[in-house]
Amino acid sequence: MRIDSTKWVNMPKTYEKNQKVEGTEPTRTNRPDEVTISSEARLRFNETTPSRTEKIESLRQAIQDGTYKPDAKKIAERFLNL
Repeated sequence: MRIDSTKWVNMPKTYEKNQKVEGTEPTRTNRPDEVTISSEARLRFNETTPSRTEKIESLRQAIQDGTYKPDAKKIAERFLNL
């Protein structure tokens, strides 16, 4: 194998800082992020059954307590079935 140094001279300088081009700076606003939830999504959220709400709350509490231990094998199986 032969490595020719002339090829390395013309390589792009990947790790050097790029020069800025005038007028291409992103404009920044001081507005906070905003999320809008559609009326259909609100209706679906309100349609959740009490048993589903209880399950969600118990999972949320287990996560906060640090006692939630998901089964990695079941998660992997569900990914493979997609």
